[in-house]
Amino acid sequence: MNQNLYKSRNRWRNFFLLRFILLNQVLFLIFLLSQCSLPSKSKTSQEPQIQIHFISDEYEETKFIPSSLFESKDLLLILAELSKKEDPSMRFISTNRTEEIMEVNGKRNSWSEGWVVYVNEERIDGIQMKRGVRVGPNDKIEIKYEAVERVFGRPRP
Repeated sequence: MNQNLYKSRNRWRNFFLLRFILLNQVLFLIFLLSQCSLPSKSKTSQEPQIQIHFISDEYEETKFIPSSLFESKDLLLILAELSKKEDPSMRFISTNRTEEIMEVNGKRNSWSEGWVVYVNEERIDGIQMKRGVRVGPNDKIEIKYEAVERVFGRPRP
């Protein structure tokens, strides 16, 4: 009888010892995985970004500029920063009163076509750009190469 009791106790002890070892190994694996610094796509996609969509008959691309949800930035400064990085390559014409995009990735304005800026589907002219147009992550920004009417070289609204 003592021997049966001894075997039974050993079985329970072995059972609990095995569970304890398995639990420790699982916890150790969880600790190791938590220490790994793998990049997470869900983290970067949750950060607010200002999106600028460039559209022409031979070029279409969307640029993403990091921004906080409650921060607005000057559109002209954003475009100038992209131009400085040549991503995309852009050239501007600037006067005391107006600012105009002249070229994007080699696609240059002509007398009948040119780069036009839209913010939330509203056309933005060069004078507004010069005065400052604030944009944030919730704004829809498109820069399209389309037909324009010019008077004395300046696009007409």
